[in-house]
Amino acid sequence: MEDVTGPITGPLAEALARGRDTYNARVAAAKASSSIDGDALLATLRGLDPVVRAAHVRDPAVVDTVVSALFDAALGLVPKGFLGPGARRPELETAWRAVLGASARMLCADPRRVVAATMNALTRLAGCRGTRLDDWVATMATLSERAEDVELWLRAGVVAAWRSGLAHARTGALDACALLPAELAAVAVGLDPATTAETMAVVVERLRRDPWAWPPHVASGEQPPLGIKLVCYVGGFRGFGAGGQFIAPPRVGLRDGVFMVTDGERLFELHADFFGATLIPAGPISPGFDPPPARGALALGEGGEVRHGEQGRTFPGLASVTSWASTDLTLAVARPISHRITLVAFSGYGL
Repeated sequence: MEDVTGPITGPLAEALARGRDTYNARVAAAKASSSIDGDALLATLRGLDPVVRAAHVRDPAVVDTVVSALFDAALGLVPKGFLGPGARRPELETAWRAVLGASARMLCADPRRVVAATMNALTRLAGCRGTRLDDWVATMATLSERAEDVELWLRAGVVAAWRSGLAHARTGALDACALLPAELAAVAVGLDPATTAETMAVVVERLRRDPWAWPPHVASGEQPPLGIKLVCYVGGFRGFGAGGQFIAPPRVGLRDGVFMVTDGERLFELHADFFGATLIPAGPISPGFDPPPARGALALGEGGEVRHGEQGRTFPGLASVTSWASTDLTLAVARPISHRITLVAFSGYGL
């Protein structure tokens, strides 16, 4: 963990000294419209020291611009509780520092855009349960040394966010893959950077059709036997600070190809694939709303039996349900005594 209590030294201290009057004026202006904790701001800047040192190693000529961008970000985000000793999600600040320090090439190329875009992406990731911030940071660090420019790096970052668990970003991520150089698209989906454009096209086309496909197996032509598998549970009780989404056992349906889930008070879209599952608020609902049912090739029958074509498998826990909906490859089930949605897939992966 970085020391945020000692004096600021090195390139960061030198840049702050060169711009002292400007930075003092920015703080004074900020105090006129919001409450600024000077100690928290200082601690945040100390924590960014490794980022500035990494930028200095990459390109000393842009350090002042980098520090200016970081200072303004800290000035805006500390009072909002995103950064600093009192941050609501300290893991967000840790990941932000890590991705900026590990992606100094991109940071030096366009400091303000990279500082803002990485925080926005991490905030989006951290806002969904089950996403993996460390995976995104590691992938972005690898991409930063391979991307031709910041635009391509950020586009690949959308793909990396999807692979880090942001399931509702799936369509946009696959569209981005089709526009990226094969090397960046491959790294973003977890493949060897030497993967050819032809192979990437095959992978993207398969991923569009099958949410449960795993890119390395698609690229290699391998495929574990397909079967009816329990893949995950999504949601939870939101009372008593439990951190879930539902105050009552939810019901599930399908609308325009997207699973819809409600507890009678709130409505969510449910997105799920090999990399993760997310519940996204879908706006207010009218009293008595019930998600529309839909039946795909993967179907739930009596006694908890799930069938897909000639295959069948019984899940005793699904013998009593309140609602279910399915596509050809994914089944979502709501049970009367659970605040979670059970997901079953026709896939080569799962239990």
